[in-house]
Amino acid sequence: MMSGHDQMASIAHSGSRSRISGGVMKSILKVLGSIAFLAVPLCVSADRPSDTSAPLSLSLKEEDLTSAQGDSGMARQSVSDSLNDAAEADLFSAGDFDIDDEILLSSLMEEILQEPGDQGIVLAEADGRQGEKAAIKEEGNGSGENDYEDAENYQIADPFYYWNTAMYHFNDKFYFWLMKPVAQGYTAIAPEPVRISVSNFFQNLTTPIRFAGNLLQLKIKNAGDELVRFVTNSTQGLGGFMDVARSHYGIDTHDEDIGQALGSYGIGHGFYLVWPFFGPSSLRDTVGLVGDTLLNPVTYVNPTEAAVGIKAYGRVNETTFHIGDYEAMKDAAIDPYVSMRNGYLQHRSKQVEE
Repeated sequence: MMSGHDQMASIAHSGSRSRISGGVMKSILKVLGSIAFLAVPLCVSADRPSDTSAPLSLSLKEEDLTSAQGDSGMARQSVSDSLNDAAEADLFSAGDFDIDDEILLSSLMEEILQEPGDQGIVLAEADGRQGEKAAIKEEGNGSGENDYEDAENYQIADPFYYWNTAMYHFNDKFYFWLMKPVAQGYTAIAPEPVRISVSNFFQNLTTPIRFAGNLLQLKIKNAGDELVRFVTNSTQGLGGFMDVARSHYGIDTHDEDIGQALGSYGIGHGFYLVWPFFGPSSLRDTVGLVGDTLLNPVTYVNPTEAAVGIKAYGRVNETTFHIGDYEAMKDAAIDPYVSMRNGYLQHRSKQVEE
């Protein structure tokens, strides 16, 4: 018969074995849980099921799984820490790995594989833009006009946006504060027949620009018409103040310039530019503007101040026929700068095509 001391020693020994056994069981479960959890992404990546009925199947993108595998060191550390906390909280009690523990692993996996930022929203926005683009195309096809295609044709690089917007606002203030008031005052003292005669004079004076523009495009007949118009209006039209070539002989002008000639050879705009006083332009048309200036006889008037004054007078006279056009464009536009740019590109593209 065992003494009391022996019985106490036996009970203590049994309790110790029980605690050791429980501790070993928990350690084994922790190791098995870690192996099972780390094996899940590899199994899903190697053979993803087509359904979502598996207990640990998660709705994850393939790139998310790849990211998790690529950063396996961080994932293992996070899993180890999480499972240690779970073991200390007796989540693996009695050695049973039940459905609650499975849900825990699933939630831990979602936290680890979660990427910072909501890529789904970005993808949805991209899909929305693609859908909008497709809708515009379909609407254009349905109406017989593809508005999206037309918009694409009038795109241009705008690398000097801040310069261009500054010059746009400068020209805007120049028009409203100086050009328009002067043109309105000039209109009040100069009747329309006088202003038309002045317009005819400047149109006749810039014949070399149109002649060269047509000739460079091999529009020989149009170039010939410009030459005939210049001789006729300079003589019978009293120095060009009367457009006798049109009124008596039916010979119209053919508006071509160096920029249009460059465009007819497939030279693109390059990028968008806005110049003070001259307004919207492009790299190609700026080169053309230099050529037009060299072909304009007024450029060679001395002194230079006189040449500038003559050109300014012609500009004011021409503005009197277009007061209200710019205002209407601004009132109808959501963004006047963009509308001015697009309108300029469309206008020049049509001029090149004609």
